[in-house]
Amino acid sequence: MSNLIEVVFENVPKANVSQLFLYLVHSAKHIVSVEISENIELLDEGKLNEQTVESLINFSGDVATLIKLKGINLDGVVLPLVLLRLLKYNDLYDVDFSFDYAELKHVDILKLIKSLHISTSCLAKENGVKNWFSGMEPASDESTRYFTNDKLEYK
Repeated sequence: MSNLIEVVFENVPKANVSQLFLYLVHSAKHIVSVEISENIELLDEGKLNEQTVESLINFSGDVATLIKLKGINLDGVVLPLVLLRLLKYNDLYDVDFSFDYAELKHVDILKLIKSLHISTSCLAKENGVKNWFSGMEPASDESTRYFTNDKLEYK
């Protein structure tokens, strides 16, 4: 059984991609690494800002961005190491992140899932996202989902 938990924000409106993505990045203690499928400069003096993310969002083709973050804090739950992705394809945008549940010490899985559900639901609604979900990676597998939109499936 996988220890990787994935959270997906699907079809994020273009106007809200930067805000959602930067919120997640800035929730971390620091950026460990950045990988981009295309030749786009994302960091400005070692930091992400709205202008650099906008250059990614407005790139003329498809692009995948992977950012490894350390110490991301989502409503009091600190995730030690997170892989954050921004996928741009056919003028659609998905933002997702995954982490290894085994890295969390003394955290009840039910409390973690409930907390993730609350925080990601708020983020989704604030950013006009109509479809968000979480589960064991890959969260697209509905049989291993913890939640889909407002419906908590893990009890």
